[in-house]
Amino acid sequence: MKLQTVRCVLEPPEAGDLEAVKSLYGNEKVRAYLGGIRTGAEVERAFADILENPDSYWVVRQRGDGVFVGTVSLDLHHDGEAQEVSYQLLPEFWGRGLGREVAGEVIRHAFCDLGQNRLLAETQSANTASRRLLERLGMKEERRVERFGEEQVIYSLSRESFGMDDPQPISSFEL
Repeated sequence: MKLQTVRCVLEPPEAGDLEAVKSLYGNEKVRAYLGGIRTGAEVERAFADILENPDSYWVVRQRGDGVFVGTVSLDLHHDGEAQEVSYQLLPEFWGRGLGREVAGEVIRHAFCDLGQNRLLAETQSANTASRRLLERLGMKEERRVERFGEEQVIYSLSRESFGMDDPQPISSFEL
């Protein structure tokens, strides 16, 4: 399903997106808190799996010019207890509010369109920028775990705390 925000289009991935996704997974800054860069072969294998189930993964592009910004996904969390929202943006798009915009739209989609009751997000405790973004989205720290050799912070957001009585479209969020 295609989603849109004020400045971005989120589209299911297509085979032609592979090179852009490789650039994301091969970027040291992007992958600094995500287990390091991935080889082309690793990305190709993972991307083939994504193409088999594209409903929970979106390629993010700027509206208008279609420039690749990154990816966002909604998939089962490692612990299997709820869906997890994840995002990766190329560094040249950091600091513009695009992460909040696209992750916020996926959260809205999960609650309003898919009927999810609770969402999670997980990031390294050292990733302060990502932690601030999740908190601006209304997520609350739930617990910390050791995973992937690092301390991870698991955030959660419930349907009730999202404000399902009057959910704001992403275009109404302060950017």
